[in-house]
Amino acid sequence: MKVTLKDIAERVNVSVSTVSRVLNNTPTSIDEEIRNDIFNISRELGYKKHMKHMEKNRNISEMQVGLILNNSKNKYKDPYFSEIIYGIEQELMNQGLNIRFTLDEQELEGSMLPSKFAGDDTAIIVVGPINNSSLQALKEQVSVIISVGGIPSISIDYVTIDFIESAMMAVNHLLNLGHRNIAFIGGNELSEGVITGESRYQGYEQALRNSNIPLKREWIKNGSFTVNGGYQAMKEILSFGHLPTAIFIASDRMSYGAYKAIQEKGLTIPKDISIISFDDLEMSPFLNPPLTTVRVHKEELGRISVKLLSQRIMSEITLPLTTYLPTELIVRKSCGNNKNNK
Repeated sequence: MKVTLKDIAERVNVSVSTVSRVLNNTPTSIDEEIRNDIFNISRELGYKKHMKHMEKNRNISEMQVGLILNNSKNKYKDPYFSEIIYGIEQELMNQGLNIRFTLDEQELEGSMLPSKFAGDDTAIIVVGPINNSSLQALKEQVSVIISVGGIPSISIDYVTIDFIESAMMAVNHLLNLGHRNIAFIGGNELSEGVITGESRYQGYEQALRNSNIPLKREWIKNGSFTVNGGYQAMKEILSFGHLPTAIFIASDRMSYGAYKAIQEKGLTIPKDISIISFDDLEMSPFLNPPLTTVRVHKEELGRISVKLLSQRIMSEITLPLTTYLPTELIVRKSCGNNKNNK
């Protein structure tokens, strides 16, 4: 049944004109307690027409903020996502808030939040990529949803990086050093010898295509974004007779495993194989040799997601925003010239 201004007025015991002035944010001397009653009853009855005015009057301190993660069990074990979460926590603290709940995507029943968390007083920050259908369902259950570190795909706010362009920057660095035989280790499953649904792979593929270099499917492996996965993927690449001169690895953690596999084979980095990676984790400068990688400003991703969340709650922004943070190529000692191609 459609909710009208009259329904709200009768519940609060005020005139329809009073309800209209409050919900339309018209300057008035109406008592603050009555104003709050009007907002609360409007939400309770599901009156949506003037929600944007209600949002403008709502303070961020009234919101409960939750995180949705791909895997909350490892949220502080994964050095990439833990830095993002640290930035979120610190910026929420600056706003006088803290994280009220943390859930796995897998803990959502049919992509539905537990009833105590769903509602107009809930804001969600989704950390990392999760299923689009889950994102869409969450969008319908809360007043604000921000994706941090994900791939823009539906109509919500995103704070992220351009993974494709950043990956192309990494591969172009290897190309400029004379490398033409470049392998790839990513984090998603392979389909017919290529990795689907991974932006860093798309950047790798595009950079090779721009230089008219064909893909070698035996050099494209899935390392599952883990140290052991990178180790196993590198061992598979090294099992072929013809070896690449360089490899682009989609995360520093996988690179740590690849280092071990290369060194166990009796090969040297970068003399035999150059490595370039992605993330710039804390340990990467301390490898032997120090790892060349694309730096992602992980803490800032978290902080800016909270700032955008605050703006979304307090203002009348009507369109979804996507904010891309820049990345940097950090050149260290793991890449060398391929003299045969220079």
